[in-house]
Amino acid sequence: MSEQDQASGLRKWANLQRQQQQAEGAVEVAAAEHVPEQSSSLLTPTVAAVEEPATMALPKPKMPLIVVGLPGSGAPQVNKVKARLGQWSMLGRSWAGDPDDWDIRIVMAESSDLAQLRDQYSRWALWISSDADTFADMFSTLRQLHERGGPRRLLALHEPHLPRQGLLDNLRQAAGYYLNMELLVLAR
Repeated sequence: MSEQDQASGLRKWANLQRQQQQAEGAVEVAAAEHVPEQSSSLLTPTVAAVEEPATMALPKPKMPLIVVGLPGSGAPQVNKVKARLGQWSMLGRSWAGDPDDWDIRIVMAESSDLAQLRDQYSRWALWISSDADTFADMFSTLRQLHERGGPRRLLALHEPHLPRQGLLDNLRQAAGYYLNMELLVLAR
């Protein structure tokens, strides 16, 4: 039942109550016994008023994205990933969609259950920062994923100002050549 229908029904009920009190005078007991039949249906909630509307959409399930390469876990790290997905979405990358549609899960590369997670989740990403030791750190992370049965294909999540030439290409090529892993680097 819509809010307008409910408000209209309440106004009718209030008007009927006022009319009853005026007609009955000061005798409240008689007014309580003398409820017109048409107003009794307004006092009793109907099934339609209690039930949820049939047009209510079910919440869209979130797409899981497993992210490795971040130092630690928690809300700040998840927000960092969502911010990057939001930037890609604003650049017209339709696959990125709304960052809130993603279920971001931060996983450490040294986790013992990488093979189980790989079988359970198909979307994986490697967070690539831009500090001086990034290549060594990220290659080490990829090597751990390789040794522990992790995924063989990952999306490179990197800061927007990192050029494709240099760090990103070197990391992509090393992952492919030495570890037989595909690191998907998106062009701007």
